[in-house]
Amino acid sequence: MSLNEENNNLMQTCSSHLTFKKLTAKDFQLYALLAMNKDVMKYITGDALTLDEAELRFQKALNINANSDDAGFFIVREKANQDFIGVTKLVQLADNQLEVGYMLLPEYWGKGYATAMVEFLISLAKQKHIGELIGIVDPENQASIRVLSKLGFHLYETGEIDGLAAAYYKLNLTNI
Repeated sequence: MSLNEENNNLMQTCSSHLTFKKLTAKDFQLYALLAMNKDVMKYITGDALTLDEAELRFQKALNINANSDDAGFFIVREKANQDFIGVTKLVQLADNQLEVGYMLLPEYWGKGYATAMVEFLISLAKQKHIGELIGIVDPENQASIRVLSKLGFHLYETGEIDGLAAAYYKLNLTNI
């Protein structure tokens, strides 16, 4: 079994009610369900992506996964029935700093899944001995701001990313 396969198997047991598996080339249709959904993408890109845009972003995610054994983009499913609920990411920003993020199908909003996804990412980052996690959100996305705040992230900067308003939240893992 390769290190990637071992990591994928371990990651599938990290949550009491969710499974996490590294995103692979076979997962494009699942990814596209999110990326081409205007409600999901409202606070990420401002609108649903076209098929070509979704494929381009998906390829970038695959490239990140190819260069990271224990971080990257993950398919998230409910453990009990294996229903696909979303995608989450833990990606390198700087030497000791990773970004957390997630996309969740609308029918799973408001049920604690986003919190569980970010808790998984925090746990994974601690295993990697990372100092800081960053969450970048649209300042109007109150639900995601509540998730990050509940888990100890604090607003440290506002600005723009790709022409959209952005609020930057930080969690210092060295104090946890």
